[in-house]
Amino acid sequence: MKEYRKRAKILHAMSHPVRLQILDILAQRPTCVCDLVAQTRQRQAYISQHLMLLRQAGMVRSTRLGINIQYELTQPETIKNMLNCLLQDKQCKRSSEGEIKMSNTPNNNMWHGIPREQINWHPTVVAERCIGCGLCVTSCGRNVYSFDYETNKPVVVAPQMCMVGCTTCATICTQDAIEFPSTGYIRHVIKKNKVVTQSKNMLRADPEKYDIKKRAPVAG
Repeated sequence: MKEYRKRAKILHAMSHPVRLQILDILAQRPTCVCDLVAQTRQRQAYISQHLMLLRQAGMVRSTRLGINIQYELTQPETIKNMLNCLLQDKQCKRSSEGEIKMSNTPNNNMWHGIPREQINWHPTVVAERCIGCGLCVTSCGRNVYSFDYETNKPVVVAPQMCMVGCTTCATICTQDAIEFPSTGYIRHVIKKNKVVTQSKNMLRADPEKYDIKKRAPVAG
């Protein structure tokens, strides 16, 4: 009976659509909370509550990386097999090996109404400082990097997948081998495109989504 209770707890943890989405994202690779928020398009407090339930069920664990918290699956192969049986995700394409690849959704192509290709925000690897630890590759939840095993260096292969404003990989790089454009640049983009005004309009237009008082409690 003890084993059945354990399995029931896992199934209960998977019985919410947001938790399923979180597990599906983590099945790609370990991911920080900020990327989970971006990919699910939910508030951080809401995601944190779901992560707590998944952690209590023994399905995920967390690691602190600088100022960020990164989550990963505790039993990747087992959970991936369960997801493969359950999910038919229109936002993802699964290869024959079961790898999950992010599709080019509007959320990835635009940032506050600005075409992503018009925003020069992505990491640059400074090769002479890089020691080839690969922490940037294994920590990025958006598949911005791949690893060149011949040169023992990370390579930025999908710069437009980088979340605008995110510098997590640079923060956790112990060799300061990753650089980003200046904060002055991104603030110029924000000012030029009136992103602050757009953000305020979004808050006013959709209080059901953003108002903490109207946020539905997480299903137990």
